[in-house]
Amino acid sequence: MTAVLLLSICAPVCSQEETRASTIESARKAKANNLAPEQLSRGEQFVKGLRDKKVVERFSEGVAGFRVKLGGLVSGGGLALGPEYFRKDLAGGNLIFRSAVQASIRKYQRYDIEFSNPPTDHIYFDIFAVHHNYPSIGYYGPGPNSLKSNRTNYRFEDTATDASLGVRPFRLLTIGASAGYMWVNVGPGSDRRFASAEQVFSPAGSPGIDVQTDFARYGGFAELDYRDQPGGPRSGGYYTFRYHHYSDQNLGSFSFNQVNAAVHQFIPLFNKRRVIALRLKTVLTDPTGTNQVPFYLQPTVGGSDDLRGFRQFRFRDNNMFVVNAEWRWEVFSGLDMAAFYDAGKVFPRRSQLNFHALERSAGFGFRFNVRNSVFLRIDVGFSREGPQIWFKFGDIYFDERIRSTPYQ
Repeated sequence: MTAVLLLSICAPVCSQEETRASTIESARKAKANNLAPEQLSRGEQFVKGLRDKKVVERFSEGVAGFRVKLGGLVSGGGLALGPEYFRKDLAGGNLIFRSAVQASIRKYQRYDIEFSNPPTDHIYFDIFAVHHNYPSIGYYGPGPNSLKSNRTNYRFEDTATDASLGVRPFRLLTIGASAGYMWVNVGPGSDRRFASAEQVFSPAGSPGIDVQTDFARYGGFAELDYRDQPGGPRSGGYYTFRYHHYSDQNLGSFSFNQVNAAVHQFIPLFNKRRVIALRLKTVLTDPTGTNQVPFYLQPTVGGSDDLRGFRQFRFRDNNMFVVNAEWRWEVFSGLDMAAFYDAGKVFPRRSQLNFHALERSAGFGFRFNVRNSVFLRIDVGFSREGPQIWFKFGDIYFDERIRSTPYQ
């Protein structure tokens, strides 16, 4: 009797389980018979096509050392391009040579030439010369309280030569000395939408706005680099410290000392498919005696390389400090996305180097990678002064090159 009762209870349940199992199996077979590839968006299809066809690699590699160089001029100059000659196999692989000529649709110009040796050598040397002709550089006045509505512009033209020599006591560390000379011409800006800087600001608040001079520069440097891939790091660190003295060669009014220090740190997560990228950077100046730092050599914050929610060169003073943090994740091979937060400020006295009264911006961006290096980045930043969109070639955390000119 008990067995009959148990069978009467179990039969419907077992029948339901068999029906459920057969339904799941039927659905699985139907899905297997109708498999279709994942549909990519148009943007993803475009990037995937560039990657699969190696378009960017072929473009950047060039032919017989000749290639087209994109970008590299100051933000606001418009799209810049020109021929570049690059060889890293000269003198049996012991000499790297590079030279480029660039111009933009807004008549901004840059000419440069450079000799250096491979980064694996125990002796380090770099010889560099550059000429810039920038018809319009934005200037909003001195100090952290300058107004967006006070935007003016000025012309900056310089020719600079630099030579650096150092040693690598071990692979990750470079220490050495550097010297250079810079010829400077500052004049009225060419952008008629804004007043020329000398018409609005006086020499009292903007030293050097009425007169120009030339500079001799010398100093020392130390650099520790243990990034896994310098062009697009996913782990490791990069630390630099530089001391330079700028000596006014003509007027005896604009000599000053400068300290430039930066810390880049990259923290990998999930097999390096996620990266926390951090940077702290400061530039501190110290005028000698009664001298002043000319306004066109004062450090700035604002723009595509630090405070991305503000216009380029938005704030300018004798000293600057900036902190950047990015959360990067790989969308697929060749494309990363990033969410970022920036904070920074300029200040007149070195004693004000702290985390008080920082300007802030935040946003998101895209990183297009070629051969483990960031080829192109697009950033959209937001701040109290509105949004800014940046298209730049190369990573925001670029190597701190040793140059006399304020424009690398």
